[in-house]
Amino acid sequence: MKAVKNIIEDYLKKHGFDGLYYPGECSCKIGDLQPCDSPCMACEPGYITSDPSGEYDYLIGAKKPKP
Repeated sequence: MKAVKNIIEDYLKKHGFDGLYYPGECSCKIGDLQPCDSPCMACEPGYITSDPSGEYDYLIGAKKPKP
């Protein structure tokens, strides 16, 4: 039986998402989901974008970046 984390990861990959995010709080990429060990029930699927402030290596949000 698959763990819930694996089911979520499979769903994200199948639908072209890069990871999960919680608006204004945090984000995590496929392969490192839920590193905070917090429940992800309020997290949303999203796409990797650059951080305009340069504070973080990446951000994940709702809008898919243009190629």
